[in-house]
Amino acid sequence: MKTSRVVLWAGVVSLLGAGLAWAEEPGSAPGTQKARVLFANYKTVDPTTARQAELLAGARCPESGIVAFSASGTGHVSEGGLSLLSYATTHTQEGGGWGAGGGTFVAPCTGLYFFNVSFVKDAYHYGATANDVFVHVLKNGMSKGRAMSGQGHVDRDTGVYSVTLFLEKGDYVQTFAASDGHLKRHLLEYNFTGHLVKQAAHDM
Repeated sequence: MKTSRVVLWAGVVSLLGAGLAWAEEPGSAPGTQKARVLFANYKTVDPTTARQAELLAGARCPESGIVAFSASGTGHVSEGGLSLLSYATTHTQEGGGWGAGGGTFVAPCTGLYFFNVSFVKDAYHYGATANDVFVHVLKNGMSKGRAMSGQGHVDRDTGVYSVTLFLEKGDYVQTFAASDGHLKRHLLEYNFTGHLVKQAAHDM
């Protein structure tokens, strides 16, 4: 009987833990997969975000229907928990939404968007780890997948990830670096690109 009680209590604790770790994304349809909240302060972590959100307030989706950005960065070094990636170079910025020099895309209109991230992990410099390194794609602080460069016996390796997301106007999409064991990671190069695939009919 004592053993049964212990097993039952462990099951209750496990269920409670799962409930705390996962949360339903606001506005998601019943029965859809729940998204994991990874970063609650997504609106304040990027100094370029506030200005970008201000510019979007009351703005309309571009008449051209073109919304696209492409940016790159180099030499990101961090350790510990999630670290927002900032992109020093903006190659393309059309239709609004991307804050140049930052790391945040704020959807200027409701619709279906495509995003891609890629990076080069470098364990040769800065005493950085050769273990698993990730770049997470977050929508409003919730996980939407990640690129991964796995543990290996070489100093440099790559990771890439693509995802299609339905965004409401004002939704945030950001990328964050992370690593196994929160060890120091060095991203030699990293890239982030996205574009509007189709504007929602009710937003036209």
